[in-house]
Amino acid sequence: MAAGKLQEVRWIPQRPVTYPGQNVVNIAVLAVAVALGVVLVLHPTASWSGQVFIAIGVLALIFGVLLIIPIGGADMPTVISILNAYAGLAAVAMGFVLNNKLLVTAGALDGSSGLILSIIMCRAMNRSFTNVLFGAFGKAQPAALKGEQKEWKQESVEGAAQLLEQARNVVIIPGYGMAVAQAQHKVRELYDALTKRGVTVKFAIHPVAGRMPGHMNVLLAEADVPYDRLMEMDDINGDFPQVDVSLIIGANDVTNPAAKTDKSSPIYGMPVLDVERSHTVMVIKRSMNPGFAGIDNPLYYMDQTLMLFGDAKVFVSNIVKELGHG
Repeated sequence: MAAGKLQEVRWIPQRPVTYPGQNVVNIAVLAVAVALGVVLVLHPTASWSGQVFIAIGVLALIFGVLLIIPIGGADMPTVISILNAYAGLAAVAMGFVLNNKLLVTAGALDGSSGLILSIIMCRAMNRSFTNVLFGAFGKAQPAALKGEQKEWKQESVEGAAQLLEQARNVVIIPGYGMAVAQAQHKVRELYDALTKRGVTVKFAIHPVAGRMPGHMNVLLAEADVPYDRLMEMDDINGDFPQVDVSLIIGANDVTNPAAKTDKSSPIYGMPVLDVERSHTVMVIKRSMNPGFAGIDNPLYYMDQTLMLFGDAKVFVSNIVKELGHG
């Protein structure tokens, strides 16, 4: 379920699925499974013990599905990390039952690493475990849906290439859109084309950009982007007022200024990149649909923002070609 939401599988709803009495149902399913477990321990050799064991497995599967569906797709990376920690704890318990020290050690390492990763991700989003597991983060906001139609400005490949070529300082903000389009190698070509023209290019990396911590670092390293060009959020946020052009490639929620100003926003309080302070912001997106968190981004309607619609790999490739012709 978690992987399906993460990969946006059609038959698995990415938005939180909630209904009245949901917690009561979850607790009831868990209680019945625990009760059957106690019965099985007390009567392990009974003729009906096999059916009870199967029933416990079915209830565990139902409980797992019910535990995941009320969590929005935006939180799935953290949820998967937490589930990984749970698997480690299960391995530790099995190791004690079997008196297997190797299983205990491996399970402890798995569980602790999953827990540490979950803590890092929750801190990066300024949220807690309970908020992730029970907050229904990612539900579309009715107020945003009812708001008046906003206007944005669209730019062409030629215009985008000209702005980048005339800039002195450019910051590229990669996100999940770059990963889906597998555009990291084209981004490296763009970096090379701009640096040859004397443009200073840096990459702003948000801790939870993409789907897991370090996702963008791995992709850019694969494309041989110099490591010293990758800047962490805390290190680069103060530089944005001096940036001529910020190029956002499929990063929506980590650049959303509503996290700093809109207390009604579900991402309020989450540290984000201050791209709106740049002189010009260009955003490569397939459409104006909300990002993974399911909320609109007011950055797209600001005066200095230009929208570049299309596949990230194709659009960046066209910009590189345009720079080459220039």
